[in-house]
Amino acid sequence: MSYFNVSSGERRGIIFLCVVVLLATLVVWLVPRKKNEPVSRNAASERREPTSQRPYTLSERRVETFAFDPNTADSTTLLRLGLTPAMVRGIYKFRGMGYAYSEPEDFSRVPGMTNEMWDRLRPYIHIDPRFQKVRRQTRATAESAVSASSAARYGDSLRFTTKLRHGETVELNSSDTAVLKRIPGIGPYYARKIVGYRRQLGGFASLSQLAEIEGLPEGVTDYLTLDEAAVRKIDVNHATKRALLVHPYIGVYRAQPIWEYRHNHGSLNSLDDLRKLQGFTDEDIERLAPYLEFR
Repeated sequence: MSYFNVSSGERRGIIFLCVVVLLATLVVWLVPRKKNEPVSRNAASERREPTSQRPYTLSERRVETFAFDPNTADSTTLLRLGLTPAMVRGIYKFRGMGYAYSEPEDFSRVPGMTNEMWDRLRPYIHIDPRFQKVRRQTRATAESAVSASSAARYGDSLRFTTKLRHGETVELNSSDTAVLKRIPGIGPYYARKIVGYRRQLGGFASLSQLAEIEGLPEGVTDYLTLDEAAVRKIDVNHATKRALLVHPYIGVYRAQPIWEYRHNHGSLNSLDDLRKLQGFTDEDIERLAPYLEFR
């Protein structure tokens, strides 16, 4: 039949087309198709947020302070008091070896104990009588005979620090760190804080000023007396600018107006003149009154 008569070029085209159709069919059947499996909500969330990018937060521990016995306190109690897990393990190891804390000062030797932590915990340590040793009680009795004057004479060279009993006092403006450490609740950290702040002020004019030292334990003033005559005064009209600005109650913002007034108008005559200067409130002047003189 004449319509089957095709040229050689047409035959090659037909053959090429058939080969292309065959290859396309093979590709469709040989390549595996993905199944439409349901995706769980958790799996979808994991794909959207890589594990490495998920936020991981640890709840901050709330540090508490309360009475405890280091010989019987469990790990939860010790952690609530602010001790680290490493310190708790050390305490358990110490107790597991058959040892005990026979006096509060023994607890200060726990590895990792800081001055700030010890000053906070010391007043709240209570040793059960069954853990106390007779030799400790005998030594404490002997130490109680050491007077405040002896502590001042020997200073920090005293081997043991004997705490004051109720009714005993020391003078705030003349006591060094060794004497101040005898006050219940005061250790080396706060003893240095008190002496340092006293030096900045020029002496304490009132026991209430101790409240300006952050974190100082309550009840400290029960063991203190005050010699107000020991306060060192500042001559407003002749003090250097640096001597003015280093005082805690003056600072740079109040020293500058004083300096400018002296330069422009001459001497100040009284506290009333300070009220005319910028930055001085009635409360500021009341606090400064014991420390200023006008010559």
